[in-house]
Amino acid sequence: MAKVRNDAVRWEIHSHASKRAADFPELMMLGYDRFQEASPLSDHQHDGCYEFVYVDNGRVTWEVDGEYYPSITGQVFHTRPGEWHRARLNFIEPCSIWWFILRDPADYPDWLSLRDEDRLQIHQALLELPRIVSVDSRVREQFFKLRSLLMEDNSAVFRVRHHLVDILLELLYPPAVSRQLPLDLKESMLALTAQIDASPERRWSNKELAALAGVSESHFYRLFHNMHGQSPANYMDRIRINRACELLRQPGANVTTVALDLGYKTSQHFATVFKKYIGVSPSSWRSSS
Repeated sequence: MAKVRNDAVRWEIHSHASKRAADFPELMMLGYDRFQEASPLSDHQHDGCYEFVYVDNGRVTWEVDGEYYPSITGQVFHTRPGEWHRARLNFIEPCSIWWFILRDPADYPDWLSLRDEDRLQIHQALLELPRIVSVDSRVREQFFKLRSLLMEDNSAVFRVRHHLVDILLELLYPPAVSRQLPLDLKESMLALTAQIDASPERRWSNKELAALAGVSESHFYRLFHNMHGQSPANYMDRIRINRACELLRQPGANVTTVALDLGYKTSQHFATVFKKYIGVSPSSWRSSS
């Protein structure tokens, strides 16, 4: 049986510790964790393997080659073999995630028992896969089933492979969106998001943003939530707190000054919001940095 790490809600299944590693050698690791507070996650990489991380709840911002990739509930982030990556600022935000690490299909004959033609087609699709992909919520069920099967000594190998392939197909060939957002409206929403990101201290109202987008307030809210997986207010709070995390790491940073610079009326309110999203107080974050 695979080695399962289980402290509180975290668990991991490692192929190197599994008696059944020969049954599915392509799967190097499967895991789940729920982070109650910001936790260290520094630079790491996986030789010869892809890593996929599904955000079950919350938001995680990743860094690869100096570029940031925010991922939200229902999205999957991935890295290619040998790519160094980490959580933004070396700390993963409070969230729940599933992840799995798979050998590169290009280097592994009989990968998931697929024909060479299919294996190489998946390899090519993986090379073209966007860094962040939105997936159907049923992917979550596949992870639960995988975990259950891998914790059984006598589960059928083909069932494990089936669920792995099912997840990959959801990533590589997502269902077509029934209603595409008009290009001009999409560009307008992206421009508004960029404005919010550039000025985290500004207190936008939904009414202001909706007027700039040229839509009703209720329609704007739905559009924003569909694009970002959270309300405008939540999104803006996270942007401010992300900026606060950066500022608090600077030498001589003062909690009250950071709070005021980001538009909070009191340091107490700032501390409450900070702890809600990061899981620790601003002072504790500053000390840990």
